Amino acid sequence: GPKSLSWVDSGLFSSLCTCVVAANFACMLLAPQHRELKLLFACLDQAFLVWYSAELGMKFAYHRAHLFKGSIGVVWWNWLDFGIVVCGIVDQWLVPLLAGGGQFSLPVSASALRALRLLRLFRVLRALKLLRGLLGGDLSWTMSPWFEVLMSVVIALNTVVMAMELDVEWSGWVWVEFVFLTVYVAELVVRMKRSGCHYFMDLDHLFWNYLDFIIVSAGVLDMCLVPLFRLLQTQVWGDEEEDSREPDPDNSGSSLGSLLRMLRIVRILRLVRLVKSVKPLFLLLSCIVESLRAMQWVLVLTLIVLYGFAICWTSLVGKGLIYPNQDVPDDVEAAFGEVFTSLFSLFRLMNGDTSIVDLVCTTVIGRLLVVAFVVLANWAILAILTSVVSDNMIASSRELEMEDTRKEKQIVYERCVTRLRDLFESIDADHSGTVSYQEWEALLDNPVMLSELADATNLSRADLEEFFSCLSVDPSTCAAHGPVEPTNSGAGSRSTNVEDRVMQYDLFMHHLRDEMETADRRSLLMLMSKIAAIERRVAARLDAT
Repeated sequence: GPKSLSWVDSGLFSSLCTCVVAANFACMLLAPQHRELKLLFACLDQAFLVWYSAELGMKFAYHRAHLFKGSIGVVWWNWLDFGIVVCGIVDQWLVPLLAGGGQFSLPVSASALRALRLLRLFRVLRALKLLRGLLGGDLSWTMSPWFEVLMSVVIALNTVVMAMELDVEWSGWVWVEFVFLTVYVAELVVRMKRSGCHYFMDLDHLFWNYLDFIIVSAGVLDMCLVPLFRLLQTQVWGDEEEDSREPDPDNSGSSLGSLLRMLRIVRILRLVRLVKSVKPLFLLLSCIVESLRAMQWVLVLTLIVLYGFAICWTSLVGKGLIYPNQDVPDDVEAAFGEVFTSLFSLFRLMNGDTSIVDLVCTTVIGRLLVVAFVVLANWAILAILTSVVSDNMIASSRELEMEDTRKEKQIVYERCVTRLRDLFESIDADHSGTVSYQEWEALLDNPVMLSELADATNLSRADLEEFFSCLSVDPSTCAAHGPVEPTNSGAGSRSTNVEDRVMQYDLFMHHLRDEMETADRRSLLMLMSKIAAIERRVAARLDAT
């Protein structure tokens, strides 16, 4: 086709088409709920159909027959577009023209008209065009820092809107919430597309991935279930019959409506996602979660102490043993007359509600009981709880910091390996996976390459020359045995002349990673054993001569 239409395959035009489809789908869901805007939605529907027709026409003019011929995985989207446009033209233009009572109208029975209305169901397939727009491009941008910042800003704005929805009456909140939901659904889809099935099996992000999925699913059910039900009913039965056939699933007395209103509470969990995006808050939240696991035995101890005191207080206070003539006040009997009511009353006392024991403190024994309980349950148990939580938060914080440091080192190492591999492959003329002494010296004599190598490894020229001297091996040894560690005998034996040796750059990068680590006891023992072996070989050769 004409090169002037090549822009129909550009990313900008594809993004524009995706936005149009998203707006069309939003209008389709919201139209049944806003009957007063029926004329506006009808005009928008006609405009969307004109856009789809023009889009398909321009793509056909550019691709010609190749638009519908080729790999099934590619052209079926084009056939879907063609089917949607044809059904839209029949439903929105031909049917009103033939059955509208004008000069071109034809006698059409009610059953035939209803059958033609089934073509409206193809409008729902426009959602697949939105899915195509989200999945058809490069999704690497979802891993970029700016995307995380953008989603954090969106979540923060959404939390503000959630509060304003409860305090400010406005019919347009549903549109605002639909925009936020569209962003969340798009984010979830592209992340699932990028990760595949691993999205639900990634142990490092398992909790957050399932949390995102639950939040978005609840939002879709809340925002789209009832509108989609009304949309399908409208497309099948038509606007004129909808009022007589449609139940109100969002009625306050409806169980479905109650369920949907309960699903809206799940939106509060978006605050957790906001906490995740702020690293200090996420670190604090992770430490708290880890501390809750350590609290379980403290809670068990607290329950045992409360249960023991509940039995004691029920026997002494609830049964009136601390009162003269066992005359128990009604309020005291209501609070401590049974074990389980005593348990709850003591829990209130443990948390500072002293009004529950005002009548108990009228006797000396009652005061002693209150003092004993406050010292053991309030002072001791809470002090133990605070200590356990604090210790575990400190330990968890250290572990998380170490894990973050390890991940950062891994990222730095992977970047370093990528840069070094590109550099080594550029000087490895025979693609042998090794660098000769001459190639190595040429690399070090090149100021640009030396700067790149030094920047990637954080090593000076002297250190790099020492690395080559330590890691280089005989070329024949490398060819016969593949990747080998340099040793003083056997497969990795070295040539006497360093200029005849070669260095495997995969081994260089491997040792570069080890160079970043702190030597442990095992490494020192291995070094000592190698030194002892060298001493024995040297002594044996001296004795032989």
